[in-house]
Order: sequence, then C-alpha cells, then structure tokens
Amino acid sequence: MRCRDIMTKNVKTCRENCSVKDAVQIMNDYNCGFVPVINKDNQISGVVTDRDIAIHALLDGKDPEQMKVGEFMTKSVISAHPNDDIDLAIRKMKENKVRRIPVVDDNNKVVGIISLGDLAVLSGEEHETFEALETISSPVSSAK
Repeated sequence: MRCRDIMTKNVKTCRENCSVKDAVQIMNDYNCGFVPVINKDNQISGVVTDRDIAIHALLDGKDPEQMKVGEFMTKSVISAHPNDDIDLAIRKMKENKVRRIPVVDDNNKVVGIISLGDLAVLSGEEHETFEALETISSPVSSAK
C-alpha cells in the first residue's frame, strides 16, 4: 500500500508569517493539532503543532496575535512521498517519534498528511500501528 492510498488529502496550511492565533484557528476549524507551514513558493518549510504553540507561545506569555509561527515552527520536517510504501512512512514516524507526517510531491508541496489515526484504520496494519504508537510515545529521556 502506498502513502497516497491512506493520506488525508484536504490539508490546510499556513505561511511562516501566520500568527499563532491564525494557526490555532486553522486547528480549531479542521479539528487537528498539526499544520504544515509553507513558504512563498508553496513548498513545505516547517510544521507547527498544538504542543509547539502551548510551549513556545502560551508558556512564554507571548501575544498570539503578534507571534508568528515561523519563530518557533519545526524546520527539520520528516516527510513522505505519495508513492512511498506505507511501511516507510511508519518507519520514519517511529524513528523520529512523530505522530503525523506530511506527504509532499516532487516539488516539495504538501499533498497530504498521514497520522497514527490513518494507520489505525488500515486492516492488516494493526501490529505496525501499535508498535509505532509505543515507540513514538516512549519518553526520550527520564524526567525526574
């Protein structure tokens, strides 16, 4: 099975100069916690999550209408290609401890997203999904 077969295709993106408030509005409107960030050429330049916003904007007491997602977005994006085998996407998610992975075309433009939820609904992929969830959810280091 290929990534294009299971990815969510209706993806809302934002630009690096998008305010935190606008990113939160996108997350609310689309019931998601992950928004790919694109540059002026509509190519992926980062991702922002609800956790990023909580830590970098709210915890630091920043104004969500003034702070831009480009200030704190994750720039080292782990992505998949629509023609990649789904096992490759699962492996990337496990190795990088991410719950969602953007799917980009040959021009580095976002064409979809694969989440653990997408993987969970696949018949025959239950074992890989649970293994991925276990790996992704394990702590990076012990907090004391």
